[in-house]
Amino acid sequence: MFEKRKEVVMLKLAKAITENKVDPEILETLELINSKKEYYTTSSCAGRIVLIWMPELGDKKRSVFLGKWHRGIKYEELIESLRFRDSGVVFLISQSPIIHVASYDLKSAIKIKDLAFSCGFKNSGIKSITNKIIVEILSTERIDVPLGERELLVNEEYLRFLVKYANKALERSRKKLEKLNKKLKESL
Repeated sequence: MFEKRKEVVMLKLAKAITENKVDPEILETLELINSKKEYYTTSSCAGRIVLIWMPELGDKKRSVFLGKWHRGIKYEELIESLRFRDSGVVFLISQSPIIHVASYDLKSAIKIKDLAFSCGFKNSGIKSITNKIIVEILSTERIDVPLGERELLVNEEYLRFLVKYANKALERSRKKLEKLNKKLKESL
């Protein structure tokens, strides 16, 4: 059963890679994890910075991405993407890499969770054990800041500060990804 699901997911991943739908910065990590018989990845992101309009807090379905970057950004890019509406809030969000890993058994899940934790992915954990055993590899570098409602409510100096720290958070988490790749090569 596990092997069959892995085969199906690996075909979908291969297609997504050919369609450039997978972050290049996380490909090595995915290849390392997926090369092990007891694991396969189900979803991933190398980390990103987003500018998003939300009609209501937490309403992901009706939210609109104003800008999405899987790399560091410049202040000017943020300003060019900034748009307000008559309602809702615009947020700047910086997110660390996230990888969902299906594991053959609980022992394997604990092993990869502990390995990720040792590389600084302190928010990692076992998310599911019912239908499939899923480990979420996640770090602590995250920034979620509301910028305004109907209009920008922060000044240029603060926006420049946010861009600087969003970029630093992304860079820091990418270094953890490099460390994870190294440990995956050594340990699994």
